[in-house]
Amino acid sequence: MIKNETIRNRIGAKLSGAAIKLLSSCSFFAKMSTSRSRLAGRTKVDERPMINDEINRETKDAAILIVDDNASNVDLLREILRHQGYTQIRGETDPRLIPDLCRTSRYDILLLDIRMPHISGFQLIEMLQPIFADDYVPILVLTAQTDQETRRKSLEVGATDFLTKPFVAWELLQRVRNMLQIRMLYKKTREQNRELEQRVTERTRELTEALAATRKADRAKLDFLSVMSHELRTPLNAIIGFSEMISTQDAKPQIPADYLDYARLIEESGKHLLDMVNRILEYTKGSTGAVSLEDRPVALRDLVGRCIALLMPKATPKAVSVIMEPSPALWIRGDERRLRELILSILDNAIKFNADNGLVKVELADGPMGPMVTIADNGPGIAAEIQARIFDPFTQGEGSLDRRHEGIGLGLPIVQRYAQLHGGRVELESTLGCGTTVRVHLPAERRLNRND
Repeated sequence: MIKNETIRNRIGAKLSGAAIKLLSSCSFFAKMSTSRSRLAGRTKVDERPMINDEINRETKDAAILIVDDNASNVDLLREILRHQGYTQIRGETDPRLIPDLCRTSRYDILLLDIRMPHISGFQLIEMLQPIFADDYVPILVLTAQTDQETRRKSLEVGATDFLTKPFVAWELLQRVRNMLQIRMLYKKTREQNRELEQRVTERTRELTEALAATRKADRAKLDFLSVMSHELRTPLNAIIGFSEMISTQDAKPQIPADYLDYARLIEESGKHLLDMVNRILEYTKGSTGAVSLEDRPVALRDLVGRCIALLMPKATPKAVSVIMEPSPALWIRGDERRLRELILSILDNAIKFNADNGLVKVELADGPMGPMVTIADNGPGIAAEIQARIFDPFTQGEGSLDRRHEGIGLGLPIVQRYAQLHGGRVELESTLGCGTTVRVHLPAERRLNRND
């Protein structure tokens, strides 16, 4: 080797490019002959698994493609790789066949020469890039060119690694093994990703179907409630109307007093039932998107005051004090009827669930985020497990076994729906034994100036 290098240095200036290439090839074969004779000895690559046994087994079964216009080089590389245990090795001397070959067959690594007739190694790598666009196939460049420009260009056009001829067998085998292990890890990762994507797709389809079935069942339930509410209102109106006529003693003085009491009970029960039916109907309308707002200017402070006055007959028997804190005169744009129902429902709960001699405070505020109505009581409070689902329909604030108040659990869901229709939201904070605070936030764009 030293002798060959000395001769090459002395006569290099006089040799043509072809002669230099021939001399390099002689040196290369001398090196390869030495490497080949030592394959069974100390040049053999360490077989200890770097990752795991499965990856090493797959590496030995990898498909290897050798591209070199010199058939002797191809045969030598094939022998080195076979001696190491690789079984699927193909060699080609015509680079023009490689693009079609890579389209029809998948290879795990390419060993590629640079100086070849018809198509250079640089051109071939560029031609292979779109073929390998959706895959990772390492390319190891093997060439006698030792200049930095060749190394730089090889890596720039897409080569994975670079090895200069003549090379030592153990270095070639080590680089091939490292590149193939990365290739096998890539294939395994891609396969796992594909399986994961398939599982996600299947699970998404199952969840979509389940969601569609749930929505269908929910819509059927809402349709049923809506139909039943409509059907119940007609007989209820008749019951209430006739019971009012019977309970009017001036109209029927001959009816016994106890019969009149029965009529009043029928009337009160009918009105209570009609109120529940109306709540169910209102909730189903809101859930199906059948509610549209009738926006108009609303004096929020006056509206809250009227709601307090309307509920005082319920608060007085329990000695519950309802106090409205000093508040600004807020004007907003909204549906007055639904805002009234919203405030009445929260106030009614604060009075109904409060203890005797309890306290309810109402406060209006206008901040940068918009108007806010706060209603706080010092009642028994709501348990944490119930708070998590307090806005779900038909949820009761009391346990089913210790209920002391009537209701079907639609008050707060309707409150939340009305607030959302106005672009707002509802917050509820409660502590057992300390009371409950409900805040209704309305968006700033709902605020009006007095001149609007």
